[in-house]
Formats: sequence, C-alpha cells, structure tokens
Amino acid sequence: MLTICIILSLLCPLPAFAGEEEPVSLYIEKGEWAYEVRGDDDYDPNPEGRFKRGERGYAYLEVAGFDLGREDDFYFLRISVDVALETKNGFTLFSQKDVLELEEWYLEPPKNTWFYIYVNIPWWAPRGGYVAVITVRDLLAGTELVEKREVEVY
Repeated sequence: MLTICIILSLLCPLPAFAGEEEPVSLYIEKGEWAYEVRGDDDYDPNPEGRFKRGERGYAYLEVAGFDLGREDDFYFLRISVDVALETKNGFTLFSQKDVLELEEWYLEPPKNTWFYIYVNIPWWAPRGGYVAVITVRDLLAGTELVEKREVEVY
C-alpha cells in the first residue's frame, strides 16, 4: 500500500506546486515611434520611424510584467530607461543611462505603465538608417529588457 501511495504522489504532484506563480517578465505591450506625444495612448504615430534632421523624434512605450512594491495601502513600481543609437553594424554613436527614472504609486496594482522619450536630432546628423537601443530596467525585480528598433534620419 505504501508503495502505491509513493508512486501516486510522484505521478500526481501536490496542488501546492501547481498554484505557484510564474516569475514576472518585463515586456513591451506597445512601442511606436511618434511625431508627438500628448499623453497615455494619445500620440501621433510615425510608423516608418523616419525623422528629419533638426527635429525631435519620440518613442512611445507601454510596458508590463514589472514587479510591484507595497507600502501601506499603496503599490509602486520603479523603472529606469537607457537609450543608445548605433549604426546598423553595431557601432555605438550615442548612449545615455537613466534618461528616465520612473517611480509611480497606485491604489490598485496596474497592468502596465506608459512613458515616452525623445531625442533632438541634430541638424548636422548624417542621413541614413540607425538602430535605437532602448533598455528598460525594473529596479524592483533587478531585470532588464533591451529593445532594438530601426530609425531613419533624412
């Protein structure tokens, strides 16, 4: 009888193991180039990612999968963002850490958060295709997400 119980316990794991939550993984729900950003989901998309020299280029992002902290009756998140611009061959032309440091507090756990970043494209910037590297770091979980998107300067 004991042998049957041991075999059944190996074949049918305890329900406690089935209820464990999977680790959260930071991901981008929406990420688009934009001509202008006014607010949450309120922006003028630039689907080609083409920006004129001497103008400002925006990236609108919605991220999810971040860890939440809890203090009293509030939930909070802490995210930071780095930006770099590379040639298509991987040579870094520009990089800046912590271009955005975001701490938000909520009464209910949020499903996602949004933000935008922008770059003033110099009038002297060479025309051509580049790769923008956006690194989003979840400071509570200690994880990061690196997103690479093509951009064109004309």
